[in-house]
Amino acid sequence: MSLADYDNESPPSMLVRLANWSLGLGGVLIVLGLVSIAAPWVAATAVAAFCGITLIIGGVSQVAMTAGTFTWRGFWLTLVSGVLATMLGVAMLLMPHEAAGALVIFLAIILLMEASAKLSATALVGSEFPRGWLLFDGLVTAALGIVLLVSEPAEKEVLLGIFIGINLLSSGITFAAGGWSLRRRVTSL
Repeated sequence: MSLADYDNESPPSMLVRLANWSLGLGGVLIVLGLVSIAAPWVAATAVAAFCGITLIIGGVSQVAMTAGTFTWRGFWLTLVSGVLATMLGVAMLLMPHEAAGALVIFLAIILLMEASAKLSATALVGSEFPRGWLLFDGLVTAALGIVLLVSEPAEKEVLLGIFIGINLLSSGITFAAGGWSLRRRVTSL
């Protein structure tokens, strides 16, 4: 269904909400992207710390779960997984620079997966959403993933923060452009 199929008397409220949310999300992502680009080492350290804390919480939760499941067949596997996740989280907090380097490779893979999803979505989104911006966002995301994979170890931490910022900025611009486009179309109904 296209925008032309809606009643011309009043703009569809769902599209108005989508436009407003897209504009709001775009603004937030743009601000976060600019902050990450301005202080890339802070962004990289924050990501490493967040991952470390998440691993600790998940690992401790797994270990706690095993306390009541001693007779379960998966007890030992869950216990070992929980202990390893906790140890990895602690290591990430104690060695944030090394953690950032490991995260670069992980992030590169995630960015390449995100790029493939965005590029695939260009064929799936309706005519209401600007496909050109989505294509641009997918290509930027793919380029970031490739550069991270081939970067030198000394550059990885700064690149991690900068590329997180560029990715956030690119996504923010895409959402904001989509929101403006939807708002223009809704007001023209």
